[in-house]
Amino acid sequence: MSGTIFLKSNTTLDVQAGATLLGSPNIDDYTRLSWGHNKDRQPWHLIVAKDQKNVAITGTGLIDGNGEAFWSDDAEKDENGNFIVPQWILAKEKKVSPLIQFEDCENVRMYDVSVKTGGGWNIHLFRSKNVKIRGLDIVNNLYSPNSDGIDINGSEDVIISDCYIRTCDDAICLKASPLAGETKRVTVTNCVMETLCVGLKMGASESFHDMYDVTMSNCVVFGSSRAIGMYSFNGSTYKNINISNIVANTNAPMVLNRPIHMQIEKWADTTRTGKIQDVTISGFTAETDGRILLSAADGTSIDNLTLRDFTLKYSWIEDPEPIAAKAKSKQFPNKDKHPELLKAPAALVAENLNNLRVENFQVFWPTSESVPTDWQHPERIENGSMTIHKYPYDEVKQTEMGIIWGRGINGGYINNFDQSSSHSSVPRYKLINSTVQVLDKK
Repeated sequence: MSGTIFLKSNTTLDVQAGATLLGSPNIDDYTRLSWGHNKDRQPWHLIVAKDQKNVAITGTGLIDGNGEAFWSDDAEKDENGNFIVPQWILAKEKKVSPLIQFEDCENVRMYDVSVKTGGGWNIHLFRSKNVKIRGLDIVNNLYSPNSDGIDINGSEDVIISDCYIRTCDDAICLKASPLAGETKRVTVTNCVMETLCVGLKMGASESFHDMYDVTMSNCVVFGSSRAIGMYSFNGSTYKNINISNIVANTNAPMVLNRPIHMQIEKWADTTRTGKIQDVTISGFTAETDGRILLSAADGTSIDNLTLRDFTLKYSWIEDPEPIAAKAKSKQFPNKDKHPELLKAPAALVAENLNNLRVENFQVFWPTSESVPTDWQHPERIENGSMTIHKYPYDEVKQTEMGIIWGRGINGGYINNFDQSSSHSSVPRYKLINSTVQVLDKK
């Protein structure tokens, strides 16, 4: 058991097989550092390296963050002491987060270790260069507070591969917080992720600087609210992004799940307008209950987006209209800015895009007359609130859907054959104020 451990240059911390490095449950055992800009990035860590070179954490042992010691006692438990789910577990005001912090470091290596729930974020790469992470197991309680797996924040030349990540919050997230700088030249490959949030993510509140030259490939994301998410809310430009060979499902006990969500909004008048451009997503297969959402606020646009070789299989169809306009999550389109998009009934819903190219976008509607048992979550929690929703699963389709709904899609094409809406009463394509060409010859 230990408090804060400081890694120095040219040092390897080797956690050997059968060994456990256990974080102290007492916050006073940790060195309080000079930083800490929000509830997630606090000044207490179990392992920290700052301004160091050639540092590594290796071995096949376990780093246990003892995270439950920093969780609130408000969460409900059953008579056996197990958390009653679904519910978000809240954290105490002071917690160890991130559990492992690399700041302003060069030549960082993490190989083969297992990391168990910390008080919040697990691994944070902040303004660091030349980072290789391989073969990690990161395992958290699925309702643990703000438990990001790996956060890449203002860092460059980062390679992540062969990891298993189970967490409540984002599995792998690229960030650019105000003091971080650009995030660039990042590759993620060969990972399996279970998360109630986003598997592969860029931005959201930490989107103050540009992120570019990014590849993500050969990953499985399951039980997720969103497999892929890109959010530019504070001025970031995301460009030169290639995502390929992703298999996913959105079978999470949540409402308004969506396989992919890309969004540009401007959260504050003091920030510049963000951009998402030059993005290709190919070889994407998902079993889902929700819609792909692509949205940009009026006056902005998502530019040069290619979606190629998509397969969406619906086990059941959730109707977004009753609850979407009331959604409290900040990572969901604003009801005042996107009123029609919120309730649009289609597998792919898009607003304000330039040069959208869609090729081989296959949709398979429910084939059974009943909802599969494993999709019948008795209770579903709403992201951004503690609201619990209970659905009757007496019908496999709560609504009927088309293939694509779009508004303000200018340029590009939809080259998609032999696809039908879920019912003949719904048009396959509903395109409003759009010049995108439809080459579908069904």
